[in-house]
This record gives sequence, C-alpha cells and structure tokens, in this order.
Amino acid sequence: METRKLFWLPAMLALLLTVGGCAGQYAAQQPPPFQVQPLVKEMWTQKADNLVFILDASSSMSEPYYGPEKFTIGRAVVANFNQTMPDLPIKVALRSFGHSLTYSYESTLPVYRLGNYSREGVAFSLAQIVPAGGPSPMEKSFIAAADDLKETQGRIAMVVVSDGKDMDRAVLKSARALGKQYGQRLCIYTVLVGDDAGGRQLLADISAVSGCGKAIAAADVETGVKMADFVVDVLLEKAESWIFRDINFESDKADLMASSYPTLETIVKILNDNPDIAVEIQGHTDSTASEAHNMDLSQRRARTVMEYLIDKGIAASRLTAAGYGESRPIDSNATEAGKASNRRVELKPQR
Repeated sequence: METRKLFWLPAMLALLLTVGGCAGQYAAQQPPPFQVQPLVKEMWTQKADNLVFILDASSSMSEPYYGPEKFTIGRAVVANFNQTMPDLPIKVALRSFGHSLTYSYESTLPVYRLGNYSREGVAFSLAQIVPAGGPSPMEKSFIAAADDLKETQGRIAMVVVSDGKDMDRAVLKSARALGKQYGQRLCIYTVLVGDDAGGRQLLADISAVSGCGKAIAAADVETGVKMADFVVDVLLEKAESWIFRDINFESDKADLMASSYPTLETIVKILNDNPDIAVEIQGHTDSTASEAHNMDLSQRRARTVMEYLIDKGIAASRLTAAGYGESRPIDSNATEAGKASNRRVELKPQR
C-alpha cells in the first residue's frame, strides 16, 4: 500500500505543476482590471444626438482569444463604454445579432430599443444577451438599425463590436446603404475583437463608409484612460468654457450655499488633474436689478469661487475672476427658467 502511494506521488506532483502552470498562464492572459476614468460633462460639448451599439453574438465570438472568449471581451467593450460616458441628453440603442437559439430565433434583436439614455437600462439589457452562438448576419443588423433610426433628428454615432469573421460582402453593401441613407449625420466606429485578418479589413472598410468614423481593436480600449479617449472620439468635443449651474449663492449675495460644495470639489479635482490649465472664473447673472448692480454682483461671486479654489490648494497664478453681469445671456430672461439658466458660473480655460 505504501509502495502504491509512492508510485502515484511523482505523477500527482507533475499534474499539479502542469495545472498550476496553465492557471498562471491563463491569469496572465486576462485583460487588466478596468477602472473607469470619469468624464466631467461640463468640460465637453456633445457632438452626437443618437448612439447605437451593434454587438456580434455569433458563434465565432464564442472562440477564446488569449483566455476569455471573444464574446466576453465584446460585451466588456460595450459595458465599459456605458460606464465611462457621462450622463447626456442622448438617444441610445443596443442591437445584437447572431444569437444562440436558446436565446432567440431572431437573427438580430433590439436589446435596448432606441430611447432616452439610461446607464442602468443599457447595463441591464446587455446582461440579458446569453453566450454567443449562431450565424453572422451583421448586414441584417444594419438594415434593422436603418429602420430604428428613421425618426431620429441630429447626428448619429454607431459603435460596432465584432470579430468580423465568416462574413460576406453583403455586410459592406448594407453598411454603404446605411451611410448613403444618413449621409453626414452618421459616423461609424468599429471595434475588432480578435485578430482575424479578413475581419480586420471588413471592419476597417465599414468604418470608412461614413468618412468620420474610426476602426480600432478591443485592446485599444482595455484601460479606463483609453476608453475615455474613445468615448470622447465618439460623442464629445472640448467645450470652449465649462458651465456649472450647481454653484449657488444666497439671493442677491456672493455667499456660497452648501449645495455648491460638491460641484466646487469637482472643479478642484479637474484643476488638480490638469495642472497645465489656467482658467478665468466668470460670474453671470440674469437681468433682474440694474446693469451696474448685476456687474458688481457677478464680479463678487466669481471672486468668491476663486478664493474657494485657492483655499483648496489651487495656485492663484492659474486663476482670474471676471464678472459679466447680464451681458452674456445663454437663455431668455423673459421666463424664470431662462433666468435660472443665465445665473451661472463658467470656467474658461486659458491655455
């Protein structure tokens, strides 16, 4: 009996070493942990009014790619984009194609129907798509997306996540038809999952249809910083000034209200994260009271914000304060809502 134990011991050790080596190799092949890089919406202006995700759930996406299956990577791309984008007044849709029959017999499905953006809604809908399995009818998703978008207004950003594998030229034909239908309103961005050469070329050709799109690989957006850059490419552009409407003062005074402090702390973080940027702090009022009174009030309010930032460690050399009173309205002063919009603090970067 002792002899049998000794006989099996070397074999068991060899098996454990083999399994341990494979596990270590698998762990090394996992994508790095994703940490969201927040985008402060006040720093940006929105350049798309509609956003459509198209996710490949076909059988080739069930293949492993350096450890995890490609479908897991593809879903992570959409999930991380959703986590990173700021809350915007934008219409969003999520459409998948090529499903396992255990999920649906439909070749393409509007998993999140085009409607007002909800971060939680997109995340919930994405989680419902079961593991990949089925043919690759991407062309049907483009045809269906064209119909989804027919009532929309404004600019459209489309993000296609796929390995591009086992697809024929009908895909490119339908993408070109989509581009022709929506013209300069549409920008198509593709994200390649895997390394199939034909798929890489197909996705590059699809992104070129709109003239304003971009073709990248999933590895290009695996970190929070890289994904934030991609979200900016797709949805945003630098704002000339940052408008903060949640900096509130006591009525007709330059005394900050407690509700202002979270926004002011956000500004402190922005300035700490961007040490090369100096800003002009601008105070603006509505048209209530005299022009001279409003000019003085706005100057004092801007100065209050500047002093707060200096107290929090922002160098005074990076800050100037200016009051513009009622001279630069961004809304009508004929309504209370318009007046509320005009009472604001702006930060204008001085590069």
